[in-house]
Amino acid sequence: MKKEIPASGSFKNYNLNQILAHLNKQQKRGILTVTDKDVRKNIYIEDGYIIFASSNKEEDRLGTLLVKEGKITPEQCDKSLKLSKEIGKRQGLTLVELGYLAPKDLFNELKHQMKEMVLSLFMREDGMFSFEENHSFPEIVKIKINIDSIIREGLIRKEMKKREQDRLYIQKVNELHENIHDINHYDLLGINIKASFEEIKKAYLKMAKTYHPDSHHNVSGDIKDKLTTILSYINKAFQTLSEKAQREEYNAHLLKKVPKKTPSNEGIKAEEHFKRGIGEYNGGNFWGASDFFRLATRMVPQKATYWAYLSLALSRMPRRTKEAEETILTAIELEPHNANYYVHLGMIYLHSGLNKRAEHQFQTALKWDPTNEKARREREKLKGNK
Repeated sequence: MKKEIPASGSFKNYNLNQILAHLNKQQKRGILTVTDKDVRKNIYIEDGYIIFASSNKEEDRLGTLLVKEGKITPEQCDKSLKLSKEIGKRQGLTLVELGYLAPKDLFNELKHQMKEMVLSLFMREDGMFSFEENHSFPEIVKIKINIDSIIREGLIRKEMKKREQDRLYIQKVNELHENIHDINHYDLLGINIKASFEEIKKAYLKMAKTYHPDSHHNVSGDIKDKLTTILSYINKAFQTLSEKAQREEYNAHLLKKVPKKTPSNEGIKAEEHFKRGIGEYNGGNFWGASDFFRLATRMVPQKATYWAYLSLALSRMPRRTKEAEETILTAIELEPHNANYYVHLGMIYLHSGLNKRAEHQFQTALKWDPTNEKARREREKLKGNK
């Protein structure tokens, strides 16, 4: 027997396709509100259709979406948004009046914006929802999207994302397992040699959760075995670094070992690919550069510099913004104290029209390096535009 969907609840107990299917079956009319911390999205439902959606998230704005898809520039987005606030018009109409968007394209772009806003909620696992039936709608332009079709598309997208996440996770496990014998305890936990006990414990719990075999039931026996090996190294790292005498002895051993370490054949090849990538990048061949940087990351996946330069090349290529973001986040995960990586991530967000996210990254960069001139300059620009 299927459990009844309440008028309000948590996404930990119900997902969006269940909620929408229930509302559609009951032919409900009203507003479905989704909240999570400071995020709030409203979905307007009538006669088996989603007729409108709104959001307070910067990335859900029409202008931000158009920037991300390369249809307008960040400067055009900022100008139209500022003018819209001044004259009290929606940004879409202002974009048309400024000549940045053709009138015939406005409806399709609004429909696309609304779909993306709703489809993003299919990935949600946290937050709350509530449905207010027969709520009076504000003055809106009704854009009909069939609920059954959006559920189908949402489930397909959710499955595709899960498969991609699984693929990337298995790739990450294979790469870590291949290099686990050469990684010191600090690099394995993603901390520096001066980390406090609380920082060590926090990093350990995060790594143990990520690589615990019992947390991954649908992986092959080979991957399970690799996870078991990785977890044993993670446990050993925590055990050694959390006990003062063992940590001091390990640090002394580590400091003696570092100068004697010679690069492996893979390391030498990776560095050659990296240098060729630099040459291609400086010559303006960002596609060729990305190929060489990617080869370097595959050979030595624990080197943050390779991931950072791969992100730099991808950010100069059309429609590769998401991949550029993911690769610089990998660099940050490997080297979390490098201010320049946060600056680069901030610039990616800035060029995508995500000003709040960009400002946060510039602030983080200044936290690690208060003298970082680019972070300071870009943050001041953003503050001046408010």
